[in-house]
Amino acid sequence: FKTRSKMMRALVLVAVLLLVGQAVSQRRPDLGRFVDHIECADGSKPDCQRRPPPICTCADGSRPGLKPPCDDGSFPQCPGACPDGSDAVITPNPLINPPCRQGRLNPTKCACADGTQ
Repeated sequence: FKTRSKMMRALVLVAVLLLVGQAVSQRRPDLGRFVDHIECADGSKPDCQRRPPPICTCADGSRPGLKPPCDDGSFPQCPGACPDGSDAVITPNPLINPPCRQGRLNPTKCACADGTQ
Protein backbone atom coordinates (compact mmCIF):
# COMPACT_ATOMS: atom_id res chain seq x y z
CA PHE A 1 0.00 0.00 0.00
CA LYS A 2 2.89 2.37 0.72
CA THR A 3 4.21 1.99 -2.83
CA ARG A 4 0.74 2.62 -4.26
CA SER A 5 0.43 5.76 -2.12
CA LYS A 6 3.80 7.04 -3.33
CA MET A 7 2.84 6.29 -6.92
CA MET A 8 -0.45 8.16 -6.55
CA ARG A 9 1.32 11.17 -5.04
CA ALA A 10 3.82 11.17 -7.88
CA LEU A 11 0.99 11.12 -10.40
CA VAL A 12 -0.78 13.97 -8.60
CA LEU A 13 2.46 15.97 -8.50
CA VAL A 14 3.06 15.49 -12.23
CA ALA A 15 -0.59 16.33 -13.01
CA VAL A 16 -0.42 19.56 -10.99
CA LEU A 17 2.86 20.57 -12.62
CA LEU A 18 1.55 19.83 -16.10
CA LEU A 19 -1.65 21.70 -15.35
CA VAL A 20 0.30 24.71 -14.10
CA GLY A 21 2.59 24.60 -17.12
CA GLN A 22 -0.27 24.38 -19.55
CA ALA A 23 -2.35 27.04 -17.85
CA VAL A 24 0.38 29.66 -17.91
CA SER A 25 1.85 28.81 -21.31
CA GLN A 26 -1.26 29.73 -23.25
CA ARG A 27 -2.77 33.15 -23.85
CA ARG A 28 -6.24 31.74 -23.17
CA PRO A 29 -5.76 28.74 -20.89
CA ASP A 30 -8.20 25.88 -20.60
CA LEU A 31 -9.96 27.35 -17.60
CA GLY A 32 -12.30 24.39 -17.23
CA ARG A 33 -9.46 22.03 -16.34
CA PHE A 34 -7.89 24.61 -14.02
CA VAL A 35 -11.16 25.14 -12.15
CA ASP A 36 -11.54 21.37 -11.70
CA HIS A 37 -8.28 21.24 -9.68
CA ILE A 38 -8.83 24.07 -7.23
CA GLU A 39 -10.30 23.86 -3.76
CA CYS A 40 -11.12 25.94 -0.72
CA ALA A 41 -9.18 25.98 2.56
CA ASP A 42 -11.68 23.57 4.12
CA GLY A 43 -11.18 21.08 1.24
CA SER A 44 -14.50 21.79 -0.44
CA LYS A 45 -14.88 22.70 -4.11
CA PRO A 46 -15.46 26.39 -4.84
CA ASP A 47 -18.47 27.68 -6.73
CA CYS A 48 -17.04 28.79 -10.09
CA GLN A 49 -18.38 30.50 -13.15
CA ARG A 50 -16.39 29.07 -16.07
CA ARG A 51 -15.73 32.12 -18.15
CA PRO A 52 -12.54 34.03 -18.75
CA PRO A 53 -11.48 34.93 -16.18
CA PRO A 54 -13.07 32.33 -13.91
CA ILE A 55 -14.77 33.78 -10.86
CA CYS A 56 -14.67 31.37 -7.95
CA THR A 57 -15.91 31.82 -4.40
CA CYS A 58 -15.65 29.61 -1.33
CA ALA A 59 -18.47 29.16 1.16
CA ASP A 60 -15.89 29.22 3.99
CA GLY A 61 -14.67 32.68 2.86
CA SER A 62 -11.21 31.46 1.83
CA ARG A 63 -9.58 32.15 -1.53
CA PRO A 64 -9.68 29.11 -3.84
CA GLY A 65 -6.40 27.73 -5.12
CA LEU A 66 -4.45 24.66 -6.19
CA LYS A 67 -3.82 22.17 -3.42
CA PRO A 68 -0.09 21.71 -2.73
CA PRO A 69 0.92 18.15 -3.68
CA CYS A 70 3.82 17.77 -1.20
CA ASP A 71 3.25 16.01 2.14
CA ASP A 72 4.48 19.05 4.08
CA GLY A 73 1.80 21.23 2.46
CA SER A 74 4.18 23.03 0.11
CA PHE A 75 4.55 23.26 -3.64
CA PRO A 76 7.51 21.61 -5.38
CA GLN A 77 10.77 23.47 -5.84
CA CYS A 78 11.70 23.83 -9.50
CA PRO A 79 15.30 25.03 -9.95
CA GLY A 80 16.07 25.94 -13.55
CA ALA A 81 12.66 24.75 -14.75
CA CYS A 82 11.80 27.85 -16.81
CA PRO A 83 12.80 28.14 -20.48
CA ASP A 84 15.27 30.93 -19.63
CA GLY A 85 16.92 28.75 -16.96
CA SER A 86 15.43 30.61 -14.00
CA ASP A 87 13.70 28.85 -11.11
CA ALA A 88 9.96 28.27 -11.47
CA VAL A 89 7.93 29.34 -8.44
CA ILE A 90 4.63 27.51 -8.12
CA THR A 91 1.84 29.16 -6.13
CA PRO A 92 -1.79 28.23 -5.47
CA ASN A 93 -2.94 30.50 -8.31
CA PRO A 94 -0.70 30.16 -11.39
CA LEU A 95 -3.03 32.29 -13.53
CA ILE A 96 -2.29 35.30 -11.33
CA ASN A 97 1.29 34.33 -10.39
CA PRO A 98 2.75 32.29 -13.28
CA PRO A 99 5.67 30.05 -12.25
CA CYS A 100 7.80 31.31 -15.18
CA ARG A 101 8.00 34.82 -16.63
CA GLN A 102 7.60 33.38 -20.11
CA GLY A 103 6.87 29.94 -21.43
CA ARG A 104 6.12 26.61 -19.90
CA LEU A 105 7.94 25.12 -16.94
CA ASN A 106 9.76 21.81 -17.25
CA PRO A 107 8.11 19.58 -14.59
CA THR A 108 10.96 17.06 -14.68
CA LYS A 109 13.08 19.64 -12.85
CA CYS A 110 10.60 19.94 -9.96
CA ALA A 111 10.64 18.03 -6.69
CA CYS A 112 9.16 18.31 -3.22
CA ALA A 113 11.66 19.46 -0.58
CA ASP A 114 10.27 16.88 1.86
CA GLY A 115 10.97 14.03 -0.56
CA THR A 116 7.33 13.42 -1.52
CA GLN A 117 7.30 11.62 -4.84
